[in-house]
Formats: sequence, C-alpha cells, structure tokens
Amino acid sequence: MNSLTPLHVGPSHLRTLGPVSLAQGVYGARGNLELLACDAHDGLWVFWCNADLPTDPPADGDVGPGQWSDGLHFAAGDRYTRAQIVQSVLGPDHLEVLALTAQGILQSWYWSPEHGFLRRPTDAADSVRTFALAHEHGVLRVTTETSSGELRHFRSEAAGYPERSWADASEGPGLDDDALAALVAAGVAADDVEAGTARAARSTRGGGTLELTWRDAATGGIRHVAASLE
Repeated sequence: MNSLTPLHVGPSHLRTLGPVSLAQGVYGARGNLELLACDAHDGLWVFWCNADLPTDPPADGDVGPGQWSDGLHFAAGDRYTRAQIVQSVLGPDHLEVLALTAQGILQSWYWSPEHGFLRRPTDAADSVRTFALAHEHGVLRVTTETSSGELRHFRSEAAGYPERSWADASEGPGLDDDALAALVAAGVAADDVEAGTARAARSTRGGGTLELTWRDAATGGIRHVAASLE
C-alpha cells in the first residue's frame, strides 16, 4: 500500500473518546469523507473531508480539496463512548448514526440536508457495552455486546423511513474491527497509535483506497491517512 501524508482532523485542543468512525459520502466529484467522533465530555462531532482533486470542479463550501472541515458539534447533553456513521441510500443521500451513551443506550440518529442531525424517538438497544453497525440498501444490521457479555443481533428495515424499528436477528456484523496491522503496513508506528483506536474503511477514490483513522498516543488528536489498495 502506498501511504499518503497523515492529516490532523479537528482542532488540536479537541479531546475525544473511543475510536472514530469514517464513511464515504456522495458529495463532490469523488465522494467526500464523513468522520464521526465522541466528545470526551459532551455530545458528538462530525467532520467532512473534501476528497476532490484541485483539478475537479469546485465543490460547495469553504473546505479546499484534500482538507478536513472544522467540525460540527451536535447531540449535546449526553456523553458518548462509541458512535458509527454510514452513508445511506435513503433520503436520498442521508447519513445514519448509531451512538452509544455512557449509560448503555444505543441511540439512533439520521442526517438530512434539510434538518441536519435528528435523533429518532426509538432507540436501537439498551444495556449495551459495545456495538458494530453495517448498512446495505437501506437496511441496518447491528451487533451489540451487552453489559453482561451477551451478543445480540438486530435488524432495521427501510420501511417507514426516516423512522426506524428494530427486530431481533440471527446474525450481524463482527465486533472485532481493529486495524492496527493496516496502519503499520501504511507506515504508521504502532507506538504512535492509542490502543484500541485504529480503524479502517474503504472508499472508491483513487481507484480504491483504505481510509485509516486513529488517535495519536501522545496528543490524543484524531489522525487520518489514505493508503492505496492498488
């Protein structure tokens, strides 16, 4: 993999909790990147990266090609320990967010260009210690580990969107998503990565890219590097 230069995401003073989540969006000529992080004290942060090239037609907004935005804070009033974001085919082009509170409630949110981020009245699950989210054709699949160590699987169909209901399922995504080996292969020193924060997501830019994120072990800041899959 040919690694590009690591980028800082968010202000240097920002402190976050847990691993961040990254998904490829649909905006711009090449599909922007969306990154979700839990504030260490209150709420959530979302950042977006202009993934276009300088030679592409200018995108809306004030974020230049190859740069990350300053970030948007939302969901104030709750402290979160883990959150995931995925690009939805519904809406169209809405974003789906599941966010786990410190009290073990797995909240369900979505983003639309008209209203921004909105929390749904129905939560996905409770008594959750950790979780994993997957999306396919508007269907959300979730695996949770409860506070007692039990694995549970849930599924939410697209019917009735933007509202969602959750039903028990027989299977779901795996919980083991550590990407430290991929980071090391991309040239990042393992000692520079805060334990448990290395994550990877695939994007289509550059003919296929592994988008790697982690929190810096020394500063606590969010980092992102793109590694070619070619």
